[in-house]
Amino acid sequence: MIRLGKLAVLSCLFSVVATGCWDRTEVNDLALVTGAAIDNYDDKLIEVTIQIFVPRSSNAGGGMEISSKGGGSQTSFVRSAVGVNIADALSKLQEKLPRKIFWGHTEIIIFGEALARGGIRDDIDYLMRAPQPRERAYVYVCKGNARQILEMNTRLERNTSEVMREIGKSKIILSVTMADLAQMLANQSGSAALPLLEILSPKSPSNPDRSESFVNASAVFKDDKMVGSIDDVTTRGLLWLRNEMKTAVITVTPEGVSGTVSLRLLKSKTKLEPLIENGKWQMNVWIHTEDDAIQNTTKLDLVTNPAAVKAVEAAMNRDIENRVGLALRKLQQEMKTDILDFSGEFHRAYPKEWRENKKRWDDIFPQVEVTVHSDANMLRPGLSSVRKLDEGEETSK
Repeated sequence: MIRLGKLAVLSCLFSVVATGCWDRTEVNDLALVTGAAIDNYDDKLIEVTIQIFVPRSSNAGGGMEISSKGGGSQTSFVRSAVGVNIADALSKLQEKLPRKIFWGHTEIIIFGEALARGGIRDDIDYLMRAPQPRERAYVYVCKGNARQILEMNTRLERNTSEVMREIGKSKIILSVTMADLAQMLANQSGSAALPLLEILSPKSPSNPDRSESFVNASAVFKDDKMVGSIDDVTTRGLLWLRNEMKTAVITVTPEGVSGTVSLRLLKSKTKLEPLIENGKWQMNVWIHTEDDAIQNTTKLDLVTNPAAVKAVEAAMNRDIENRVGLALRKLQQEMKTDILDFSGEFHRAYPKEWRENKKRWDDIFPQVEVTVHSDANMLRPGLSSVRKLDEGEETSK
């Protein structure tokens, strides 16, 4: 009896192990989506476009490659479908493909400007609820039709999804993932900002790669609808305010000298300090940076002259404060949209006052008095101290 019992147990265990992969899906049965674009098709319908990766075979020569119009190899292709919403359009896309659509490798999601101005909350809600789309996918807005981004030829990367993923990871421009966007739309102000893409003409007719032909701008959202955009210079101020300035080279002109000094940003920290005093809502913005001088075309001696270093740091502070001022004027006076999370800072610091005034925030935000305190520190002046001077010319003190 004991032996029979053991055999029964082993039989059950074997049956469980034997059926462990009954529902598996082979990678050869999947259509791997690397990027998606969502556009308005007409007043009632939307168009969903997906970029699908073409896997290479295991041949020694590099495997399956499809010739592209611009030369080289095409490692992805684009398909579109129209529906009343994303789920409907994707079901129609699935009908066109022999493989099951799989979102687990999605790098980017792009909204067309027309759709963004009409509102994106329902689309984000679907993408966050669906099990496959990645919350870490980077989100963009495109001037014109978003599909054109996915259709561009590239040379440096395998496809445009990889290009935009690397740009997002670099933190050179505004970088927003799907999870970040959902959190911004759910915050106190309901405002958000996304990087805005605008495709420019290729630099030469012989080079079809237009993936580097983007401008550094930002789309501003209020209540999930795009209400405007800010340009490259103003976006830099926005990054300072949001504590998202991670990588940059800043070129400044110190007062009283000719030439410029370029500094590489090593470290940046922005702290917001809210204050309500005598009924006035105020915000102190503290920005601390650590920088290296990488090029000096002035006659300032940055190695041995502390006054010269202070002059460059002062120029850096002015540049930061000017850019931040541009962003504040645009957001407070023109758009009246809080994408800086001032609302969250006041809520945390003054919960009672916030509860009493949160319904008036749209009126309060433009009146918040903002004071910027910039503290730039140049850690290393570089190897070259002074530009070569003409004979008889004195070094600047």
